[in-house]
Amino acid sequence: MARSTDSALRNWLEVLAQSWEQPPQGVAIDIADDEIKNRFTAYPIVREALLESPFDIQRFATAVKQCWVMGGHFDAIRFNRFINTGSDASNSIRTLIQGFPREESAAIKRIDGFLEQAVVLGFSTPQKTSDRAGAAQMASVILTSLLPERFADYRRTRWVKLAAEFGYATPPPKATHGEWVVWAGKFASEIASTPTYQEYWPPTDPRLSIPSWVISGLCWGGLIPSRRSPDPPDPDSRSFPEGAEKRRLHLIRERNPALVAGAKTLGLRRDPLLRCQVCGFSFVERYGDLGRGFIEAHHTLPVAQLKKGSRTSVDDIALVCSNCHRMIHSGEKSLEIDELRQLYQM
Repeated sequence: MARSTDSALRNWLEVLAQSWEQPPQGVAIDIADDEIKNRFTAYPIVREALLESPFDIQRFATAVKQCWVMGGHFDAIRFNRFINTGSDASNSIRTLIQGFPREESAAIKRIDGFLEQAVVLGFSTPQKTSDRAGAAQMASVILTSLLPERFADYRRTRWVKLAAEFGYATPPPKATHGEWVVWAGKFASEIASTPTYQEYWPPTDPRLSIPSWVISGLCWGGLIPSRRSPDPPDPDSRSFPEGAEKRRLHLIRERNPALVAGAKTLGLRRDPLLRCQVCGFSFVERYGDLGRGFIEAHHTLPVAQLKKGSRTSVDDIALVCSNCHRMIHSGEKSLEIDELRQLYQM
């Protein structure tokens, strides 16, 4: 199976390369870029919250809300309802993760038991229909944050589409959601073991150090070969003749989860509303719990100023809203924070 998975992955990459008129290496750098970046930023924070003692359900909720996987409208509503049960939600999460079994059938049973609890605690529709799929999505975020060598984040439709693309067998029609979550993790592990994956997404690269997070990002954001990201490329990565190498360096910096997480943690201490440093917009103030902890991180030190071995700190990160972040990079030259602030105040 691994050999056919490797062939399917290489063929998929070559189709994208032809469509994008780029070499496969360039496609590997660009594809699902934002999805992968979000996982390497958010999942370490979720992990920290899960391992904290005593467990703080609100800190966990704030961390999960930074995960794009849980960003759908109904996902957020049901997750908030689950979190608002307080100690019941805390107890169900602890029951899921403590002493998580190695044996596959026991792991499936543990996950399915958690999903039943989550349905009772909030994962249901207004018509009282159970949303086990949404609960499984939350469970997968918890498990891939803690056990990324075994699990990937999961939405069935995405993984079914990837399996069809690769000719990979899916679980039987009557499989439980627990079986699907375990299956997705095994599928991700098989992809990660292929020579093609290791050639183009080497785990020795800091931004790619956890394959299941990379593959989850590819599953969510890389399944339309004819479409590239609608975002314009970062001007810093266009400024040099050897752009691919420089872009890779730029992405490594952006994907440092400790740097971005540290900047956000410091930002929350200074300003619990986590307001944009340009316009003052606060996601939590505008959207309530849905926006709690959400802000984008802008690197103020351009790649052009980096030398080999350069290091960055939280002081090189500006916390800005999505609109201001796009405006910073909208021209031929990235604007300084003060420059955009002056434009905003005119």
